[in-house]
Amino acid sequence: MSKKTDELGFELENFQSIHSYMESNEAEFDDKNFYSFLSAIIADSNKPKTRIVADSCISEPYLYDLLRGTKRPTRNIVIKLAFGLGLTLETTERFLMLAGYRNFYARHKRDSLLKYAFMNNMNISEADNLLVEYGFSIMTE
Repeated sequence: MSKKTDELGFELENFQSIHSYMESNEAEFDDKNFYSFLSAIIADSNKPKTRIVADSCISEPYLYDLLRGTKRPTRNIVIKLAFGLGLTLETTERFLMLAGYRNFYARHKRDSLLKYAFMNNMNISEADNLLVEYGFSIMTE
């Protein structure tokens, strides 16, 4: 994948044929889904699942349900997992998108605080403290 998403969008709007577009951009498409992406991130992290569970503040059975694809996580769970896995902002936003949720939206106070937390490599406890400071409920409840 070498093209930016905006470039692909521009090309899609300006191609004469969808068939030509699909053929010329075959290598650019991302066929991952949330569950395969989660499994790949966990494998790449070399963190034990028990550590991921603790750092994400989710239960171990819930993580296994996600890995089996039998549960659909809420947006908050996806964000908690991103903190627990130590993901970057860019990877977290891709994670959210693959789970079917919007990226952080700067016009929403809570999203701005969470985006700031990821930009500054905060852990989930630090992010919770930031949320509380601005009157929001914590993620780890």
